[in-house]
This record gives sequence, structure tokens and C-alpha cells, in this order.
Amino acid sequence: MPSDERTTLALAAVAPRIARFRNAASAGVEQSRAFVASCVANEGERVGHVTGELGAFAAGRLDVARFAALFGSSASALPADARRAVERGIGVLEALLARGDAPFVVTVPTSGSLRDAVSRALDACGQVFGAALVIEYARQGIHAPEHLALLDSFPFRRWNRAERRLAPPLVVEVDGADLAAGALAEFVDGGVTLVFVVRGPCAPAPLVRLVTPATFVMQTDDAKALERVATLDGPAVVALVGDGAARFTHDPAAGSAPWRRFTVSHVPTAPTRPLGGASAWQQQEDLAQLAALSARPADALDAGMAAPESARAAISTDPTDRLAAWLLSQGGDGGT
Repeated sequence: MPSDERTTLALAAVAPRIARFRNAASAGVEQSRAFVASCVANEGERVGHVTGELGAFAAGRLDVARFAALFGSSASALPADARRAVERGIGVLEALLARGDAPFVVTVPTSGSLRDAVSRALDACGQVFGAALVIEYARQGIHAPEHLALLDSFPFRRWNRAERRLAPPLVVEVDGADLAAGALAEFVDGGVTLVFVVRGPCAPAPLVRLVTPATFVMQTDDAKALERVATLDGPAVVALVGDGAARFTHDPAAGSAPWRRFTVSHVPTAPTRPLGGASAWQQQEDLAQLAALSARPADALDAGMAAPESARAAISTDPTDRLAAWLLSQGGDGGT
């Protein structure tokens, strides 16, 4: 059972994406089983045909099955080693399906590496793609012993575009002090969805380092907001955070300009102490980046022009002051 109620809610939110991945694995099992059964049936038909042709001559004198394998039609034959590879591939797919939601939930131990934990989970899920490759190689008659290594490890860096689009979501339980989101940039691609269930305090805006034009990024304290993730087409990174963190959404569908894609509902006090491996300055920089990305053009000052008090406050050295001033200024400018 998940160790946090929010994990259960997160799993429910990403259930459609989990189902898509599992359905692909299930279809792979069915197709592969049918392929093996077809090969076995064809082999039996081949033996029967050769037995009929040899007639009484073969009775008690020849191993007809072996003779058929050597001299009969081999178009549908599946060598024993290739068949074993296919069976192992099917076993990998079935093992994942038997684990339910477990492959998609990651618990990072205190002071553990978030990047390594996510990498291991994606690599394990990647065994599904490795199994599919092994099975396909066997179907094409190009099976080689080294292909079996794909069943043991198929790291994310080897996934192709289609596989990354089909990537399963991960729900990751992690201490706020260990939420080093910037280290995860290599995994933000295709349809990868990462939902962090944050334990304890975290830096104010750790996910801002993963904001790119086509990536959905959200920090929220409302688990119901996760429902949005199920409808997305593209990579998504979401964190369920506590009171000490900013709450914002970066939605690629909301517009081409960065400020149009951002909705900021809460900005915490600028941190003055380090947290985990993040210094106070790094945390303040995250807030400054959030302020810069979400600032509307009307907040920018033209050189040499006088500025209203709210705009002058927006260029304060304190990133929280800048963002707070911008949020307060939105009531009167009509959003232009």
C-alpha cells in the first residue's frame, strides 16, 4: 500500500497513462503467445507432412521430427534458442503486469538520490521495450544471444521516440530536502510524467528549473489539481508541496509567450537558509527565475522612462518582492 494518502490520489490521477502502458505490454504478451503457438502448430504440420511422404520407410528407422527440421520447409520454423528468448521476453512482460501499480511508485529514502531513483524506475519499465525488441528480433529470424541483455536492462537513454511517447508515469515520494529537480532534465521528454509527493519542507520553486516551452510544470498543494495530468499530451512534472513552497502552473497550451503560460497563486517568503543541497542563494534564484518567466511585458521598464511604484518594486533585489509586486499589479492593467 502507498505510504502517503497523496500517493493514492496521484496514482488515481495518472491511471489512464498507466493503463496505456500496461495495455501495450498486455498486447505484446497476447501477440507473442500467438506467434509461438503458430510456430508450434506449423512445426507439427511439417512433421505430419514429412511422415506421410516417407511412409513405411520411416517407421522405426528415422526421427521424423529431426528429419523434418533438417529437410522440411523452414519458413515458419522458430529455432529453440529463439523460442526460449521469446518465452523469456513474454515472462518479462507478464512479470510487470503482475506487479500492478508497484512499478510506477518510487520511494526515495531520506538523503537518497532522486535522479538515480527515477533512472532505476524508468530503466526497469524499459525492460518492456527491451522484451519487445527481443521478441521482434526472433520473429524476424535475427536472434542473437547478446539480445538477451535487453531483458535485464534497457535504460531510458536507449528509448526511441515512440517508446518515450509511451513512457509510463512515475509517482515519486521524496523528502523536500532531496527534491533536486534540475537533475531530472534528461528524463523530461516524450510522454514522461513525474509526480512528486513531497515529504516535509522543500525549496520554494524547485520545479522551475524544468520549465521549457512544451513541458507542463506544476507545484500545488491540491491533489485534485492532478486530474489535469491525465489529459496532457507531452511531458509533465508535478509536485504536491507544502505551505513553504510556491504554487504555480506552467501550461504550454496557454500561449506562446512565457507569461501567458504561467499562473502563480502563491509566493513564499524568500529563504535565508540552505535546505538539503540547495543554498539560500540557489533557492532565491529559483524564485527570481519564476518571477522573470511569469512577468508580463507591462512590468518591464523601458530605459530612461519613469516607472510607477509597483514597477520599481518589481526590480527589487529580493525575488519575492519582485513577484509579489507583479501579482499585486495585475488587478489594474487588464492583463496586457
